[in-house]
Amino acid sequence: LQTDLYAFSLSAVRRALQDGQAVVTDNAVLDPLFREARSVHLRQLKSIVALPVPDAGGAPMGVFYLDHRFETGLFGGPLLEALKAFAALAGLALQKGRMIEALNANNRDLSQRLQVQSRELNRSRLILKNEYSEIVGRSPQMTEVLSLVDRITDAKVPVWVFGESGTGKESIARALHFNSARAKKPFVTENCSALPESLLESELFGHKKGSFTHATADKKGILQYADGGTIFLDEIADMSLNLQAKLLRFLQEGEIRPIGSTEVVRVDVRVVSASNKDLEGLVAAGKFREDLFYRLNGVTVRLPPLRERMEDLALLADHFLKKKDVRLSPEALRVFLNYSWPGNIRELQNTLETASLFAESGVLTPHSLQFKPALFRDRVPAGPRPSTLGAQPLPSPSSPAAVDPVLEETLRAIRDNAYHKGYAAKALGITRRALYARLQRFGLSTDVKDLKMKIEESLL
Repeated sequence: LQTDLYAFSLSAVRRALQDGQAVVTDNAVLDPLFREARSVHLRQLKSIVALPVPDAGGAPMGVFYLDHRFETGLFGGPLLEALKAFAALAGLALQKGRMIEALNANNRDLSQRLQVQSRELNRSRLILKNEYSEIVGRSPQMTEVLSLVDRITDAKVPVWVFGESGTGKESIARALHFNSARAKKPFVTENCSALPESLLESELFGHKKGSFTHATADKKGILQYADGGTIFLDEIADMSLNLQAKLLRFLQEGEIRPIGSTEVVRVDVRVVSASNKDLEGLVAAGKFREDLFYRLNGVTVRLPPLRERMEDLALLADHFLKKKDVRLSPEALRVFLNYSWPGNIRELQNTLETASLFAESGVLTPHSLQFKPALFRDRVPAGPRPSTLGAQPLPSPSSPAAVDPVLEETLRAIRDNAYHKGYAAKALGITRRALYARLQRFGLSTDVKDLKMKIEESLL
C-alpha cells in the first residue's frame, strides 16, 4: 500500500514499462489517459513524467518517475531532455552494477573450483618433484609408490621392482631413468627369461670375435651400451646361478669382461631389476644368490596388483581409451570392477583395445565386452576387498552407524563408480560441480584418499 508520502501513479509506471516510451502529462487530472487512474484523482496529481530506464538491449528494466501535485506543465522542454539523459545514465549505472555483481559471482565460483581442484591434485599425489605422466593412478597404494620413486630418482642405488606380471614394472624403471640426471643417456631393457644362458651372457657383457661358434665379429654388450644410463633387467629371477655370479662381479666392481677377452671395461650403469617371483623365497630355496639379492635390492618398490587398486581402474580406462576417442559406460565399468584382472594393467589395456572395436557410438557397453566371457564369469568374491570395498553395503539409515540418506547415497555412488567423480555424478543425476558442492556441504574433502577413509569409517 502507498503512503501519502510515497504515493505515485502506477498507471504511468505501467505504461512506461509496457511501451518503453516516456509518459509525460501537463495535468494528469484532466488528461483522458488517466481518467481511470485512482491514485491520480485521489492525490490530485498534476505534472507527471515516467521515463523507462533501458538495459543493454534497449528494453526497460525500470522506470524513473517524478510528479508534482500543484504545478502543471512542469516537465517539458529542456528539463524533459535532461531527465531523459539522466534516465539513460541511470540505466548504464544499473547495467554496470549488474555486470560487476555477475563478475564477482563468477570469480567466487571460479576461485572455489580452483581451490577444490588444487586440493585434490596436491593431496591425492602428495607434493612430488617429478611428473609421472606414464604412471596413471591416484589410489593410496600408487601415491606411496610414486612418493618412494620420487625420493630415489637421482640416487645411484640399485632398485628391485617386485610385482605380478602386467603391473607396470618397466614404467617404474623408465620413471626412475627419465626423471634423473641420467635421462640423456641410454635406457636399455633386457628380459632375462627370453634368452638361453649363453646368449644372455653375450647380450649383457659382449664378446670377442671367435670366442664361440658364430662369433664372427666383436660385439659390445648392452651394459657397455648403457654406460652413463640405466639398464632394466626384467624377470631377474630366471637368470642362471652362473650368470648371477658374473652380474654380481659387475655390481661390486663396476667392470665387465666380454666373453673371450682378457681386458676389463669400466662402465657406470644404474641397475633396475624386476621380478614377479619373490627373490627372498628363491634365496631361501637356494635358487637365487643371497649376495646378489642384497646387491640388487638397494631399494624395493612393490607394485600392487590391479585388484588391490581398483579405484584407479576408471582413470586407467580413460587413459587407454583417450587416443581412440572412446569412453567407458558406467555399466561397463561395473563389469570391470567385478573382475579380478589376473593379467593386471596389461590385460586391462589389451581388453580395452579389443573392446574399442565393438564400441557403440563411441561408448563401450557390457555388450561390447561379450568377446571376453571371463569378464562375466570370473567375479570378485564377496566380502572385504583390499581397496574397493565394492561388495560391502553402506549402513542402513536405521543402523547405529547410520549416515544422512543424501550422504549415504553420495558415498555409495562414489564407491560403486571406483571413486571416479564424473561417473558418480552421472549416477546421481547431478553435475560434477553439484557433487563437489554436496561434499563440501557435508564437510568432506574431494580427495580420493579422504573419501575412501570416510567410506571405510561408515562401514564400521
